[in-house]
Amino acid sequence: MLIETQFSLNAIGVIHSSLKTTQDSPPDGKHSLQEATLEIFPNYCIALSGMHELNHIVICYWLHQADRQVLRVYPRGDTSKEMIGVFCNRSPLRPNPIAISSVEVIEVGVNKILVRGLDAIDGTPIIDIKSVSSNYDSV
Repeated sequence: MLIETQFSLNAIGVIHSSLKTTQDSPPDGKHSLQEATLEIFPNYCIALSGMHELNHIVICYWLHQADRQVLRVYPRGDTSKEMIGVFCNRSPLRPNPIAISSVEVIEVGVNKILVRGLDAIDGTPIIDIKSVSSNYDSV
């Protein structure tokens, strides 16, 4: 079986946030009241049809400032604990720094979505948006 090992992703938009550096980011965005604006690029705006009916969405984004060489970390940065592999936690440091967050939809515009609970820094590329389904997800 041939496995493709190289492929590309296209950003569909960018995150605008008051968080300017990774140090500004809260340890757990889900419990944050942090608001951010998702700007969707013109080619993808038609994909927002029906978005105004959703209360929550899942954002998939590329942690463009992550160190992709790190394979083991201290859980939640706690150096008193034993290091574990990045595939066993939610560290932003990983070989393919793809992040996911379930967020509350506050307002939907033509090419923008205002959300609450996203801990991404300003300028972070968005790679996908998905609806939250009670059949598959928990909020």
